[in-house]
Amino acid sequence: MGDKVAMQFESIGFRHKIPRPKWYNPLNKRKGAGISQVNLSISEGEIIGLVGTNGAGKTTLLRMISGILPLEDGHAVRNGAPLEIETLRSIVGFMPEQVRWSSQQTVRQTMTEFSRLRGCSIQSALDVLAVVGLKNRVDASLDSLSQGMRQRLSLAVALLGTPEILVLDEPFNGMDPVAIDAFKRLLRSLANKGISIMISSHHLSELDNLIDKIALLHRGQLLAYGSTESLQSSLGFEQMTEIVVDKEIPDSLISSLDVLEHIVNEHEHRYVIESGHHDLLKALIEREFVVSTWRVVPPTLIELLCAATGLDRESIGMEVEQSSMIPLRTIGSEEE
Repeated sequence: MGDKVAMQFESIGFRHKIPRPKWYNPLNKRKGAGISQVNLSISEGEIIGLVGTNGAGKTTLLRMISGILPLEDGHAVRNGAPLEIETLRSIVGFMPEQVRWSSQQTVRQTMTEFSRLRGCSIQSALDVLAVVGLKNRVDASLDSLSQGMRQRLSLAVALLGTPEILVLDEPFNGMDPVAIDAFKRLLRSLANKGISIMISSHHLSELDNLIDKIALLHRGQLLAYGSTESLQSSLGFEQMTEIVVDKEIPDSLISSLDVLEHIVNEHEHRYVIESGHHDLLKALIEREFVVSTWRVVPPTLIELLCAATGLDRESIGMEVEQSSMIPLRTIGSEEE
C-alpha cells in the first residue's frame, strides 16, 4: 500500500429523486435518500472495504466515485486540481454488482466490443484477459463460463483503459469459496501494481485479511474511515479474548465478566469475553479445565459496524426498506 494519494473526494453528495405527483404536475419529484457530505481520500495501491447495511448507500457512492452518478455537491480532486466528470470516468474502472453474460458470443468478441467503447486497442483488451486469468478461455462462449469466470470477465472490462482506481460492487456474489479465494489473490496482485481498489460486499468475512482500510457507511453518511486499528481506537473498541474449554465455565467464575459470545459444540465450549482477565485462566487451570484456546482477537467488520451504527448483530443482517425510501438523517439532526 502506497502513501501517495490517488484521488480525494471532498464533501460529495447526491440525492435520489422520488416521485411526488401533484394534480398540476404529475411528474413532480422530491429529493429522497442518498449520499451526504462524504470526504474520502484514496491512496495508491490500497484496498478499501466499503461496509454498510442494505440501503446504506454503498452502490450510490460507488457510482458517484465512478462518474456514473453526478456529484451534486462537492468535487473530486486529483493532484490538487478538481476533476471533470469525463476525466473521472477515464481513470476509474467500475465493476457493477450483476452483469448478465449469457449468449453464444465469445469472450474475444465481447472484449473487442468493449475495447472500442473504451477507446483502447483490441490487443490491449485481449492482454487484460491474461491478467484476470481468462487467456485460455478467449474463444469460449459466454454461456459456457462459470460464475467465477463471469466475475473475472466483468473485472477485465473494468480494467480496460488502464484505470488508476477500480470500484467493485459486490464482486463475490454467486462465487464459491475457492473462486472467492482466487479472486481475492487477484485483487491483491492488482493493488501491488499500484491500482487502488474500493470494494463493497455483504460477505463481510471475506473482506477480513484483504482490505487495508474500512469505510463504514450508514444512511448515506461516512461514519468512520481508516485502518482496523484506528477504528478500534476511535470507536472505543476493547480487545476481546477467545477461550475454548472442554466444559461449561460455572457462573461463580464468569458471572462478573462481560461474555460477548458463548457457543456450545459437542465436545467444547467457546467463549468470547473482554480482554484482561488473566486471573480467569489461572482459575480454570486450578479447576482442571482443558483450555485448548486462549487468544486475544481483534473485532470483526460486523462488530465494528455495530459499534459505529449502534445496531446489534441481528439488525445488521436484516433486510431493510428500499434505499430510496429511507429518510436521510444528517449528522446531529433529523432532516425535515
